[in-house]
Amino acid sequence: MALLAGGRAEPYLVAEGRVREFRDHVVGVGATWREVDIGNAASVGAVVDGLKGVLPFPDWCGSGWDSIEDAFEELRQGWRFPVVVAVRGLRLMLATRPHLGLEVAIRLSELSRAFSVSGDQFIVIYAAERWE
Repeated sequence: MALLAGGRAEPYLVAEGRVREFRDHVVGVGATWREVDIGNAASVGAVVDGLKGVLPFPDWCGSGWDSIEDAFEELRQGWRFPVVVAVRGLRLMLATRPHLGLEVAIRLSELSRAFSVSGDQFIVIYAAERWE
């Protein structure tokens, strides 16, 4: 069977046509699956609010990366791991707001690493229309 996710390391890219298959696999092994579309987000706040809309963040958590860092321990206690977040719209964001798109990819990668270091699995995949 061909790999569902492209590449051997982050960022993990999953062809749009295989996202459902990937989701079925990770849910089948007990992971929490969430999806967020960031394509039309115009700011960091909109991206974080999108994440807050699909993941159980504490009520007091703001809409910035620093707020996520401040809430890290509560997130670890409140989320059921492993967590896989499928991000849609990065390609559009990179085309229209490249700095924001790069910041999002970097920050989500950092968040994934922080959870990993703490012993939790937080995996971000990017749904891609096409990829090499």
